[in-house]
Amino acid sequence: MYRTYITVGVIIFLLGAGGFWHSNYIQKSADSLIQRIDRLEEQILLEKWEDGLQEMVRIEEEWEDTKKWWSILLHHQEIESIDITLKRAEKFVVGKNSLHGIGELSALRLLFEHISDTEILSLQNIL
Repeated sequence: MYRTYITVGVIIFLLGAGGFWHSNYIQKSADSLIQRIDRLEEQILLEKWEDGLQEMVRIEEEWEDTKKWWSILLHHQEIESIDITLKRAEKFVVGKNSLHGIGELSALRLLFEHISDTEILSLQNIL
């Protein structure tokens, strides 16, 4: 009888800890990518295209690392939306098109913020 309670308690603890880790990981990785996007926007606005290209490469590298875990934790449609928007932004940065580049980066930031908000462990998201 006690073994059952202990087993159930351990399972509940593991689920809670997993949920907390999931929420924390998504939040931290999204925040990190959003900070990089902000830096890239600054480079574009200052027309520092070489620095912008380097920051774009860093964003893509960080996203590739992050995407490995996110593909396990999130819906694939959200990941595909990020991939598409990131590629569009890259083309605009390479083409030195600041207006469209800023627009795509804003969309990319919105995607990361949306995922971060919807995956956070809160009563609102549970209900």
